[in-house]
Amino acid sequence: MKASGSVEDRLYQTIAEVLGVVPSALSEESSPETIASWDSLNHLNLVMALESEFKIALPVEDALEMRNVALIQTLLRKHGVEL
Repeated sequence: MKASGSVEDRLYQTIAEVLGVVPSALSEESSPETIASWDSLNHLNLVMALESEFKIALPVEDALEMRNVALIQTLLRKHGVEL
């Protein structure tokens, strides 16, 4: 991982808090298929948490594309977040 406080750390910390896992348990391949707590309700919570943390607004189409951590990173970049 990068230096503490990096944008990537903030991303992993936000995802971990919403899903109730430790950040070190996450990888770019983490998805609803690999994390039991990543259900439809927590997916919505994750969208809202990411919007709040990174001060962005995600359209529904983008929120539906968030199928794993790597895709979340891609979407954040699309919305101007430097990762």
